[in-house]
Amino acid sequence: MTESSTVLPGRGSRRASRTARWWSVVVAVPALLLAACVQVPFSGPVQPGGEIEQDFDAEFDFLPSGPAEGASQEEILAGFLAATAASQNNFRIARQYLADEVEQGWNPYAGTLVRSREGVVERIDETTLGYTVALTAELDGLGRYSPAGEGAQELEPFRFVEEGGEWRIAELQDGILISQQAFPSAFSQHSLYYYDAAFQNLVPDLRWFPSRAEVASRVVRALLEPSTSWLEGAVVSAVPEGTALAAPVTIVGGIAQVDLTDEVLLIDDGQRRALRRQLEASLRGVSGVAGVQITVDQNPVQIADGPLGLDVPPQVDARLLVRTDEGFGFAGAAGVEPIDALSSRVIELGASAVTLGPSGTLAAALAGEGVWSVRTGDAPPALLDARPGLIAPSVDGYNFLWSVTADGAGGIRATELNGTTHAVEASITAGDRIVSIDVSRDDARVLLLLDGGTGPRLVVAAIIRDAESNVPVRLGQFEQLPIVEGTPIDAAWVDEVRVAALVADDEGVVAQLFEIGGRTRSLGRPAGAIQLVGGNGGTEGLRTLTADGAVLEPRGSGWQATGTRALFLGVQQ
Repeated sequence: MTESSTVLPGRGSRRASRTARWWSVVVAVPALLLAACVQVPFSGPVQPGGEIEQDFDAEFDFLPSGPAEGASQEEILAGFLAATAASQNNFRIARQYLADEVEQGWNPYAGTLVRSREGVVERIDETTLGYTVALTAELDGLGRYSPAGEGAQELEPFRFVEEGGEWRIAELQDGILISQQAFPSAFSQHSLYYYDAAFQNLVPDLRWFPSRAEVASRVVRALLEPSTSWLEGAVVSAVPEGTALAAPVTIVGGIAQVDLTDEVLLIDDGQRRALRRQLEASLRGVSGVAGVQITVDQNPVQIADGPLGLDVPPQVDARLLVRTDEGFGFAGAAGVEPIDALSSRVIELGASAVTLGPSGTLAAALAGEGVWSVRTGDAPPALLDARPGLIAPSVDGYNFLWSVTADGAGGIRATELNGTTHAVEASITAGDRIVSIDVSRDDARVLLLLDGGTGPRLVVAAIIRDAESNVPVRLGQFEQLPIVEGTPIDAAWVDEVRVAALVADDEGVVAQLFEIGGRTRSLGRPAGAIQLVGGNGGTEGLRTLTADGAVLEPRGSGWQATGTRALFLGVQQ
């Protein structure tokens, strides 16, 4: 090894577009003794760990060291990268490594890079070090997460100056760099909420913020900006145009005091209620927040009480919806409980797939000649789509039944209960086989599992509706999720910000969990699974059906039989 290639195994790192910064998940960093070419000596050798299977809340603070007396440039750089793990007090410790001229100008919140492995330091000249690193993800300044491209990325050089006989960093990018191992404990995820176009449902937009850096204020500032681009056209905000956060959010007695600029004084009381509800939903994940008070110039804004208690996230019946030899309905200890006349009609049709709408009184069923509407009242089942080759349908909260053929012939249709059919434009590639289609419970997004010449694709897209009638008109841009190679089997909504999919590979069936705007991980291998449905409770609410009729549920790192047997599982929208 030469002086120009020093490996830095910093544990945490992070940065933004055109901005780099770093940090380590160590509780205390000893004085570093970097010679011309050594590894950063944390408390011990770095050992690679296994895949992180679940998030956890760290109940301790990171305590990195400040710069040591007489430290070299390499030691200062390594210490700085480690110190950026501590976001407390506006990254106070990390700023100690910076020259006076940049200490306050450096913006660690401009963005984040998540590195997949150790970076490499190169000496450029007597006062400059370069840093190259492989990345796995990137966050922008508003907490939006996106996977990084392949290959190593060279960051802007770090330039050093001497101040009082000690080296300090005088030039660097804004933002920080963090390791993927450190990321889950250093950052917390928060759902920002926007409304669907009809102001009927709250729609989440997943973001990530440093866990100990004025999270409430960062959530509000991000919420005052537009949603993530792929949601455009499907969501709106109650935030008046031009509104800004006038002062940091404070939490007093469980109430978040949100001081906004005076644009909120120009809107009516109904919009103020909607704005408060939007803020309450977005801040509910912040520790200590039980409610919101909007102020202007620190004076409370009067907002009358009114109906806007939206279910966040929407919940369904906790029981499993099944078709068994006994019948169709909700599985319980005493057997299958039917859903009024709907259950007998599903059985009479000989349905092979059913999605129950949010009202519990309407279902979309695949049976015989095609897709049927099935209701609990006096109305008989109605055949709404008779195209050959249809797959399991979906249904939304506006009572549109969604149907599509496996080969995509005729496109996606949204059909009203009176039989009126609407074509839904979607950029499905010619030759793609459509495996599953599922509308989200907020009626603003759709999940598609596709199989084509390039392999499986799992995508979510915004549902763009007509503003007057709520008729689905088209799907927005496809947001692609990193599904494994193999033959796609099924996909389902896990909760409002996560989905799951089944894929068959050479070793059997693998289940994957995807955060929409976050990370991906394996859910193990449910042997023989042919169908996947979600319920309540996140991953604990998932169920799979095997080819021999056994219903499985996730337990620990595997899947176990529930004791229920079924012909198929019903989806609850």
